[in-house]
Amino acid sequence: MSFTKDCWECGRSLSIEEQVCSKCGFDFSSHPQVMPKCPYCEKELHMRDFFTTRLDKKGRMRVVGFIGEKKGSYMKMWYCPLCGKILGFSDAEYGKF
Repeated sequence: MSFTKDCWECGRSLSIEEQVCSKCGFDFSSHPQVMPKCPYCEKELHMRDFFTTRLDKKGRMRVVGFIGEKKGSYMKMWYCPLCGKILGFSDAEYGKF
């Protein structure tokens, strides 16, 4: 499982690690991006803060685990990795996120 993002200019799907779109040349690093903040500690969060990754044989970052608690194979408890406060729950089994 790997995360992707859409280019803001052309809409092409890119790996989350890519900083320049190979189709239109849009540079993500030159534009300010608004990052979500933890409502408790006010620190910026990113999706990669909630998952562990490692390099595969081809040199790409791959998601290998979820940082948090799971109940069964679907329900996850999301908590801030910086302050430890509970942020919410997801339940993919019933289509609720």
